[in-house]
Amino acid sequence: MKLRIAIIALACLGAVVGIAGCTTNGTRRTEGSDAGQQEGQQEFESTAMVLRLGDDSLLLVDRDTETPFVPTAIGDAEIVDIDGAAIAPEDLEPGNVVRITGNGIMLESYPGQYPGITRVEVIDEGAPGDAAAYDELVSQLWSEPDPSQPASASLDYTTDLAAVSLMPLTNGFTWSFKEDGQMQTVVADVPHPTQISRDDIPDACIDDAIEAALALDRPARSVSVTRWREDAIAAAAEKAGSPSDIDADALSGEQVEVALVDSTATLTIEPGWRYCAKVTFDEGTVSYVFTVR
Repeated sequence: MKLRIAIIALACLGAVVGIAGCTTNGTRRTEGSDAGQQEGQQEFESTAMVLRLGDDSLLLVDRDTETPFVPTAIGDAEIVDIDGAAIAPEDLEPGNVVRITGNGIMLESYPGQYPGITRVEVIDEGAPGDAAAYDELVSQLWSEPDPSQPASASLDYTTDLAAVSLMPLTNGFTWSFKEDGQMQTVVADVPHPTQISRDDIPDACIDDAIEAALALDRPARSVSVTRWREDAIAAAAEKAGSPSDIDADALSGEQVEVALVDSTATLTIEPGWRYCAKVTFDEGTVSYVFTVR
């Protein structure tokens, strides 16, 4: 499955919007009066139609504004059927009408990405035919993946100011696929992660350590993450004369604890480090690099 998402607001921009459609005509509910309560942490409710992109990914369309959005991190939300029984995201069916509760903050993209959903309640079971009215929209946003292209990834995390989706640098891969009935293998040789100029690496701008999710576009078999201190890389580049001349073997990296479930790897990221995630799929291995200044 390949979902076409146009990212507009990236990590350092800190740009967020209220969820288009979900907050425009939704109901706002202010939770608590703590001094640390942020405007973006107020709860919003709205109703949406459930659609499917391919066999697995969910797409929701706001019932008032017809605005499509992707419910990222929906696995962390409370989801109940029309009888109030707990269900899983995969139990939501095309044509269901659901009441969405969340913080209303969406990444400014198309379709929007909404990671702040806390509750999904089926209020009308509907029917697959109801979802068929959106077939043209689905065809615009979804296409079968090109088997010759390596898996892609996004780094998703939430700060006090923004819900962010960052596209890491694809840094080398070995990828096998069938073409005209024959297996083909492509190998991309690239510099070591420490030999890339920091300015050429996507940057997650955070002030403190936070949990992040590396979302992959297909299930993975394994993942390992290594990180290096950016100040050590900068010193090595100055000594060598350029990043490309760094002796990568002389820089010691450290392993990062990471948990993998299907197509999502979760890890803690911290300022001052450069990260490389090496992910193994059935088709091969792909490395993704990002930095945290």
